[in-house]
Amino acid sequence: MNVELPSRFNRDTMYPFIKRILDEDMLPKDNEIVFDFKRLTFIGPVGVTVLSNLIGKLHKHGARVSFSYPNPNKNDKKCPISFLDDSMFFKHYLGNTLDSTSSLRPTTLPLKNVTYMESYQYLDHAMHWLAGKLMLTKKSVGDIEMSMSEIFNNIKDHSSENNGFFFMQQFPKNDTVTVAVSDFGIGIPKNVQTKHPYLNDASAILMAINEGFTTKSTPRNRGAGLGILIDNVVRNNKGTVYIHSNGGILSCEYINNKVEIKPKPSFGFYPGTLIEMNFRTDTIEYIEEEFSWDDY
Repeated sequence: MNVELPSRFNRDTMYPFIKRILDEDMLPKDNEIVFDFKRLTFIGPVGVTVLSNLIGKLHKHGARVSFSYPNPNKNDKKCPISFLDDSMFFKHYLGNTLDSTSSLRPTTLPLKNVTYMESYQYLDHAMHWLAGKLMLTKKSVGDIEMSMSEIFNNIKDHSSENNGFFFMQQFPKNDTVTVAVSDFGIGIPKNVQTKHPYLNDASAILMAINEGFTTKSTPRNRGAGLGILIDNVVRNNKGTVYIHSNGGILSCEYINNKVEIKPKPSFGFYPGTLIEMNFRTDTIEYIEEEFSWDDY
């Protein structure tokens, strides 16, 4: 089955795309899927992580996956095929880049499938990379690190997969950094509804951002809750957070000097959880790091 990627692959266009590939039971509609990139004009961190999760799910159920794509245009930095090639997407799945001269762009931390056990090492690497890009100390991006750490706790708490795809991209002209995280576990609502079956999917996501909320029974499993994303990214940084899971969406934005949190039904079904965080780099406070001989 040939499936064309949407012209712009983002949170809004992913639902019909997923529906073309997976049936109502979230199983592949065909045992052979060809992803066709010919219409693609833009793909960002969300599109990369969602596409990667879909490929992983298809492989898990024994479906064959292949790609059909135009040649990358190395002279056009906006060419989505070149962007994916430079992001090591094709190398991840095909073993080699499409163009032998492709190389990782300085504004991109490449796609990574991270398990909970690998999360500390990944976060340490990601925060050193980000601090270097912004010419800040690692301590300055501590709120971002804390937010991403809580996402790993969420994956462990609410996902049956215990891993997620991460992709980070800096947009220097907009003074922003986007972090997209996607897993194809059971989803936040389904897990929350085991204890609160009366909640719809959007309301269940809203409950999950409450501080300390967990469906686990032991205190040591309780993190700060997804609410730390709202505090760090939206309230303190004045960025945005969007959570898509199952049939619900939670949008969290800083508008008119206040945090606006809006739960709403989605335009389709997301088989897991997608989190997009957009940090503003111009509101991050520079924090000096204390010197210690132990660092040497």
